[in-house]
Amino acid sequence: MPNEHDGAAEDGTKEVVILVGRQGSGKTQYCGRHLPHHVRVCQDEGPRHFSGLLRHYQRLLDEGTDRIVIDRTNPTPDRRAAFAAPARAMGYRVRIIYFDVPREVCERRILARGSHPTLDASQMRQAMDAFESRLAVPTENECDELLVIRDAD
Repeated sequence: MPNEHDGAAEDGTKEVVILVGRQGSGKTQYCGRHLPHHVRVCQDEGPRHFSGLLRHYQRLLDEGTDRIVIDRTNPTPDRRAAFAAPARAMGYRVRIIYFDVPREVCERRILARGSHPTLDASQMRQAMDAFESRLAVPTENECDELLVIRDAD
């Protein structure tokens, strides 16, 4: 039986979950714990360029993959719409999970992890500053369901 966060629709509805949050907010760990049945799309593991990631995502939609999770920072409505619009056009339910975790907590987590495929600890502050300068907090009109997580421990 799926856990309460899994989003596994008993009626067979297909779902795309779009994660939003700064680096170190716990998005990837959340995927492992709460979305184990979703196919994870993540630039950390490739494709590294956004256009390639979108092509990979579109292939999953075209194949009819039941559950997909977009694991990236997704700070702007246009980036989120790039995933939400094609999903909606194909009849998927779109859920956004926003990780509203304090920057200090995220910094501590980044410094504690051994390595990361795309974010070296020396680049942490610059990456977080860039995220924060672009962040538009997700709204309910972007999705079918919006969930806000304040602490992803």
